[in-house]
Amino acid sequence: MLQTPLRPGSGLDLCALDALFEGHEARLAHMRDAAAFARDLSSSFSLAADHGALLERSSLLHDIGYAPSLRRYGYHALDGAIFLAGQGEHPWVVEGVLRHSLADRKTDRFPGVTEEYARRQTLPEAAWLVRAVTVSDWRAAGVGSRVSFAARFQDIALRNPHDPGKIQRARVMVDEVRDWFLEWARELGRERPLPWVFCDVDNTLIRPGNRLSEVTRASVGAYTAAGGAFSLATGKHPLSIAPLVRELGLASTQVAGNGTCLLDKDGVTVLADLGDAAEALRAVLEGMGLTIAIYREDGIEAGRLWDDGLDEVFDRYNEIRPARTLLSGRPLKVLCITDGADLRREDELRRLASELGVDCCRSDRHFLEFLPRGGNKGLAARMAMMRAGWPVLHSLAVGDTENDEPMFALCGACAAVANATEGALLGTDWTIGGCEADGVAGFLDHLRTGGGWSGLRSGLTF
Repeated sequence: MLQTPLRPGSGLDLCALDALFEGHEARLAHMRDAAAFARDLSSSFSLAADHGALLERSSLLHDIGYAPSLRRYGYHALDGAIFLAGQGEHPWVVEGVLRHSLADRKTDRFPGVTEEYARRQTLPEAAWLVRAVTVSDWRAAGVGSRVSFAARFQDIALRNPHDPGKIQRARVMVDEVRDWFLEWARELGRERPLPWVFCDVDNTLIRPGNRLSEVTRASVGAYTAAGGAFSLATGKHPLSIAPLVRELGLASTQVAGNGTCLLDKDGVTVLADLGDAAEALRAVLEGMGLTIAIYREDGIEAGRLWDDGLDEVFDRYNEIRPARTLLSGRPLKVLCITDGADLRREDELRRLASELGVDCCRSDRHFLEFLPRGGNKGLAARMAMMRAGWPVLHSLAVGDTENDEPMFALCGACAAVANATEGALLGTDWTIGGCEADGVAGFLDHLRTGGGWSGLRSGLTF
């Protein structure tokens, strides 16, 4: 990816972007998220500072041609490139905007555009940047937020239901772009042979009610012995996973409480908490007659309507039993017992989360979790890798449901077990064997024997 160092030019005053995209804030959010991914790409692949700056700027500006006032040919890549060239942008930035996401292959449907491209000479020295901008574009949802490659395709398909041609082109392109990333990712194995794997527990690593299989234990041990890092990334309380960490012999940092905290040899580090929102949630949810449990630093606190029979459910999930007394410590999350099949109630509870300024997600059909905005598995996995000085994109996520999506979006690539929810299966790069079939063990063995990233490609089946 590296080329001769060049200094970015001054170019466009980026403060102008808000005015250019007034009324089109979702598009600008997408551009900013692409730039954020480009920063991780630059850092993970140790790009020279000037190359990193060019990549980030190109990713931020890649869709500037969508600004209504810049419309000239009605083809955003060309319109954006013409505008930026006039602003004195670096030629590589202009090239990145002009040709990102294979824009130069899609001109036939726009009068005059093909001829304009034919008049513009390609810059071979910037080819790496065009590909990197494209990868960054495909890791940011069209309306903002970071996503996996597969989730980006789903985003395009859902927003263009009446354009089957566009959906088919995106289906082909997502595999090509993912393979560009995987090709570069193989470079990461030169210093660290295997990616860091962040793995969900319930219904991914272990089926609730079962013990860790000998096959999985052996595969995790072999993977870490070969130089790979492996971490649990779970909604469980850190006290609940400590025995499993010991059983697996893990020295890495673990993600617990759905990303609200980390667990390592020095104890628990709280990354985010609900604060006063926990009591507001308690009042409203119990007022609706719903059963809750509040996860705190020191344990799990049963709500007023707790049914003793639920203790056995927690036992089956290898979760510590909720205490019947008030506990000290910051509130990490609120677990609500409610069936996801009740769509009216689901919508009501998600609106409540929005009103209170918190996030919520499903961790199980019967568990809806309310989390602080700064706490999810993705943010926690990032913190774990930053602490270790590990490249953020030299990582893989494995999970089965909605609460794993922030982790899928953060990591370099992701996989779902065969028994995962439909949303998880559609949003991950690969489907691996099911939980009861030791799918995670098989995936780890494939990575270990196949040389990590070298054994991965689009369309791979397990």
